[in-house]
Amino acid sequence: MESHNKTVTSLSLARVANEDGGHGESRILSVSIDGYLKVFDYAKLKITHTVRYPSQLLSVGFSPSGMSWAVGTSNGVIYAGKKKMKEKSLDSNKVAAEFDGFVPEPEKRVLRPSNFRYFRRGQSEKPSMNDYVVKKPKRRKLSQCDMLLKKFRHRDALVSVLNSKRSNSIMAVMKELIARKKLVKCIANLDLQELGMLFGFLHKNATKPRYARFLMGLTKSVLEMRTEDVLSTEELRLHVQHLKSMVEEELKIQHSLLEIQGMISPLLVIAGR
Repeated sequence: MESHNKTVTSLSLARVANEDGGHGESRILSVSIDGYLKVFDYAKLKITHTVRYPSQLLSVGFSPSGMSWAVGTSNGVIYAGKKKMKEKSLDSNKVAAEFDGFVPEPEKRVLRPSNFRYFRRGQSEKPSMNDYVVKKPKRRKLSQCDMLLKKFRHRDALVSVLNSKRSNSIMAVMKELIARKKLVKCIANLDLQELGMLFGFLHKNATKPRYARFLMGLTKSVLEMRTEDVLSTEELRLHVQHLKSMVEEELKIQHSLLEIQGMISPLLVIAGR
């Protein structure tokens, strides 16, 4: 009892198996809340083995065969083991100690986020034949005008999309600039060459039914804002003349359609009676 620092919680009388498999000498096993298992040879009145555990020990037991043992702890964990018989060394006639196989292996250290290796775990592992590999989705590449919009470079985005000459993209960028309330400011800051590109786009698309409602109003606003630039540049005056011709042609088409509608309407009324 004096060999333990704290209260002894359990004692057990055991007969340890020898190397031949038979019963050897008797031992007394004691456990204490200090976490130590101690083995006494009461014939010689001395401690033969001491084992340290991480928890307080409450009970100990030894199998009748003298090969297996178990200890119970205060946190509900049971440590158990089986005696390992070691062969005699070629260089020595010494036999393995009785309790060499009963020393518990140290617990594997659990990696925490505070450890650098925690973030590198699994990076060197390679998939086996039966593993299903989930590929990382490819990042969608943004167009140049989208990247400029993302950086709030509104004028550069408008110029970039005008250079692409894709009507759908130009309309999408213009609507986005309207949502950000920056379209008027961008048009006001265009230089003469860039303004010419805008007039070229308006000339080609202003009369298309899907764009006409928006682009006709935009054309009127551009002419009102940049009147001085249009009058001072021959190239811009030529663009305005093309716009005028386009509008006159569209008006003629609309008048012709109204005339046709006026002729068809009475016939439809008569046919409906």
